[in-house]
Amino acid sequence: MALIHVSASSLCKLSGLKPQQIEPTLTSLGIPLEGQEGDDLALEITPNRPDWLSVEGIARSCFSWRTAKPKIYKAGPAKVHFALDESVRNVRPVLGSALVRNVVLDEESLQSLIQLQEKLHDTLGRGRRKMAIGLHDMMAIRPPFTYKAVGRSEARFVPLGKSAPMTPGQILVEHEKGRAYAHLVGERCPLIVDADGDVLSFPPIINGERTRVTLSSHDLLIDCTGTSEQAVRVTVSILCAALADRGGQVEEVKINSKPCRVFEPQVTPLPIASAKKLLGVDLDAPAIARHLSRMGHAVSGRSVHSPAFRADLLGEADLIEDIAISIGYNELPMHLPSFGATGARQDSSGPLHEAALGLGYFEAMSWILTNQQVIANSRAEGPALKVSNPLTEEFTTLRPWLYPNLLGILSHSKSQPLPIYLYEVGPVEEPEGGPGASKAADFVQSEHFAAIAMHPKSCFSESWAHLQGVGSALGIALALEETDMEGFIPGRSARVCLRIGGGEGPAEPAGSQSASVLSSPIGLIGEVHPAVLESFGLEQPAALFELQASALMGRGVVVTE
Repeated sequence: MALIHVSASSLCKLSGLKPQQIEPTLTSLGIPLEGQEGDDLALEITPNRPDWLSVEGIARSCFSWRTAKPKIYKAGPAKVHFALDESVRNVRPVLGSALVRNVVLDEESLQSLIQLQEKLHDTLGRGRRKMAIGLHDMMAIRPPFTYKAVGRSEARFVPLGKSAPMTPGQILVEHEKGRAYAHLVGERCPLIVDADGDVLSFPPIINGERTRVTLSSHDLLIDCTGTSEQAVRVTVSILCAALADRGGQVEEVKINSKPCRVFEPQVTPLPIASAKKLLGVDLDAPAIARHLSRMGHAVSGRSVHSPAFRADLLGEADLIEDIAISIGYNELPMHLPSFGATGARQDSSGPLHEAALGLGYFEAMSWILTNQQVIANSRAEGPALKVSNPLTEEFTTLRPWLYPNLLGILSHSKSQPLPIYLYEVGPVEEPEGGPGASKAADFVQSEHFAAIAMHPKSCFSESWAHLQGVGSALGIALALEETDMEGFIPGRSARVCLRIGGGEGPAEPAGSQSASVLSSPIGLIGEVHPAVLESFGLEQPAALFELQASALMGRGVVVTE
């Protein structure tokens, strides 16, 4: 997932939404709202929708969702020419380009454009390996342009952010961007030069200072180089659509005398029979066309014209997924299977599921991988095992507890009606080596059981009553050891122990006479601290408990006198 920041006022201006419509619309489209501070919205974008990596792309989808009208983009004929030299064939062979005229930039739109460029590099470009972007002020350069490969010492130009000319070889050694991406360049370095031989760009490393885009720039040249023709093509269309949404006029560019097509739609048949089969809904052609229009597709007769910037459309099933999103997954009919089957034996945690479901909780299933920010926001105690080579910022750590992820799920469920009761049974990585644990050998995987309730009257007493209900269903007695824990309201948290040999009565506090023999703590319970709730963007009280599932099921219990 990519985290981006957009302006709420710009989103409303570009989409026609009212402020109170932003969150429900984004939720319906599948764009989680991570948080809001004033006009700034923090949004999580799924990797398959790079066209949503800017406020313009999100506003475009919100506009279609609201009006059931797709935005149609057109590019003017090519007037600028590029020469693609044979020398880049074995270096970085793919080139895409377009020219956007009469762009009006302010500080917010310029920052949005820069963010879009960097996020596309990180996601669709795979760290600039598959694709890298250059944006240039046309006023400083003169066409035609040439894309060629040169030796490391064969050219000199002033790279972005510097004041003195450097060779490509010097940039790779001395410039921070050069050092970061030097592994993508061999002995021959790709360069883009204009008719006067001035260097515009050294892809995928850095642009030249000469063509820096500023608030006074109005005509922008886009270059996109890479190793993937599909990634380059989609990227050029994404950038052109974003600038067109800001009022720019897009022109195609000729590369070796052949127009580089922008906004060329993907045309597929209207999936009438397949949609009915996969979704279980009897939809006619006009209904399917209406749902696809809400998702930004143009329908003409029995053909669907999908935007060129939709990188996620690989086949018919992707169109049907868009139809399902427009209908709403909660609105799709549910049917029992029409065939009989022999059920498999439940695993050992089956009674925990039955107890939680019987108390009205709904099951959640989250990833065992999380990140340090989620753990820090929850103030969960103890060390956590970090991944040495994480692929994304979202999955950098193996979770030591379940409840931080449950809080994260609640933060994505703020538009759902209250009360919300969630539980999870799943693996965690517990430290065996004490507070200093950091290596994989210091941790052991075990199964935990956690439950959380969020509503205006959620409190410690309710969670304790529910935990007693779980104990009763499992035929075990529980006791509490009062203690204040980080992340919970002082005086409203406790360790949970098993009470052994104290009779079959109800669960009791640890200090009672009947609780003479206790296990070591097997979990915790408490009311979540308001500061923790605020860090997850939650406005309602929440209380939770989490315990070792093996101990609840009577395995691995350590007894203390």
